[in-house]
Amino acid sequence: MKRKMNFIIKKIVKAGGYVFLFILLLYLIINVFFPQSIIKIFRYQHLIVGSDSMTPVINVHDVIVIRKYNPDKLHKGDIISFYTDINNDGKDEIVTHYFYAREVDDEENVIYRTQSNKSSEPDDWEIVEDDIIGKYTFKIPKIGKIIRFLQHPIGIFVVSLNIIVIFVVVGLIRKNR
Repeated sequence: MKRKMNFIIKKIVKAGGYVFLFILLLYLIINVFFPQSIIKIFRYQHLIVGSDSMTPVINVHDVIVIRKYNPDKLHKGDIISFYTDINNDGKDEIVTHYFYAREVDDEENVIYRTQSNKSSEPDDWEIVEDDIIGKYTFKIPKIGKIIRFLQHPIGIFVVSLNIIVIFVVVGLIRKNR
């Protein structure tokens, strides 16, 4: 009976591992090809911090995890990630700052204002609800360096080479048995 129970537990753990790997692979594929859809599908998304505007709360190379959140429920001081054209070059970038205030402009549009950790004044840009990606949940310090390396062609080459070497070594060990 105990042997049968151990067998069942091993099968469940193995199946759970395959499900986890499938979901992780699906997340990675969607993140590469459809990054703006990731939070809609999984309700969470990771981002690598590239600036020091939120230091010391969030530092460069930290990975932050954000979750889908209703902008109407934001409170001053909540940390949010959003799209905005910070360089006025026509390209939106992802920024993570404190939520500062919700305002209504002359045309009755709701505008969200944000603030960095480096300033006591709100940011110059005005964002709308559709620009908000999500609310900060937690961070993983410094892991962004590793992820960026793995996304770089040299990192992909190094990982691929290591996988090939491991398969060759395992094959040689099995052949010699």
